[in-house]
Amino acid sequence: MEEKQTIVVIDKEGKEREAEVLSVFTIEQYKKDYILYTFDERDENDMIKIYASTLIEKEDMYSFEAIATPEEWAAIKDIMREMAQKDENE
Repeated sequence: MEEKQTIVVIDKEGKEREAEVLSVFTIEQYKKDYILYTFDERDENDMIKIYASTLIEKEDMYSFEAIATPEEWAAIKDIMREMAQKDENE
């Protein structure tokens, strides 16, 4: 069984929260790195909430930025669907 990778996310108010990293990947078309992560929260349909951000490296630290365009969101959703299908087939 694969060990969960976690990160500490500091929100806008400076509060630290531990999140599980689901995936880190690059979309060559946009020349950007992305991260999918969760705080293991559930939505109104009892589905786990997944967050996606652009991953920016600055001096041995990482920061997140919002996804810039609808096209990037579409590409990220495609990757998430592929991941879900792969998990179903395993």
